[in-house]
Amino acid sequence: MSLDTAVVNHHLDQALSSPLFRKAERQSRFLRFVVDAALQSPGTTIKEFDIAVAVYDRRTDYDPRTDPIVRVEAARLRARLREYYEVTPAERVRIDIPKGQYVPQFIPVEGSPARAVSDLSILVPLFRSLSPDPGDQNFCDGLTEEVIHKLAQDRRLRVITQSVADWLEQRDGLKPHYLLQASVRRNGAEIRVTLHLMELTGGGSTHFSNIYQATINDIFATQERLAEQIRCDLSAALHLRNAGNERIH
Repeated sequence: MSLDTAVVNHHLDQALSSPLFRKAERQSRFLRFVVDAALQSPGTTIKEFDIAVAVYDRRTDYDPRTDPIVRVEAARLRARLREYYEVTPAERVRIDIPKGQYVPQFIPVEGSPARAVSDLSILVPLFRSLSPDPGDQNFCDGLTEEVIHKLAQDRRLRVITQSVADWLEQRDGLKPHYLLQASVRRNGAEIRVTLHLMELTGGGSTHFSNIYQATINDIFATQERLAEQIRCDLSAALHLRNAGNERIH
């Protein structure tokens, strides 16, 4: 890594002192742990077990096969980092945690060109669970993160979570053009997702609506498969209204 350790630590301190991370103690501890580990031992693999014990106070008999706390929190941390850089463009370095691993990447930022703000903005609050089991909300949270991740891959889309929307409204008075809402019902292994894309500008009409069904065999695979179906449908719906002949991929 060509970046100075002091630069990375300064950037980390700035991020953790921001409103987005001050309210997220778990993700803050997670980020601090993996950054410190990467800086102190470059090239070393950071294991799920080590994070569980050091950050989430799990015992030494912790088994990641039965307790997915690290994977769930890693997805939330990635989403929070995306939120942070959406409202606070990186100056000298950007921290990224690639999906499927826990070793952070420190990406040098040169020039920090201003990002063009798209008028195709979508507010994505957490999807709601309508099932009586409180644990089903974890599935909804994970599905929300997968959908945000899929949509955020297209730079022409401005994907906004609720915390960022509140921050933007206080600072700039800006409001997103679309609201994506979804609810999830579960009956055994069967999942039904009801989704609505509504216009917040103009008359506030429903722009797109659909129901998705799936059978849970592997939670993460099911979330990813549903998120990709949703991304494809939203791409088509927004293409018809906003992108002319230029399709959103």
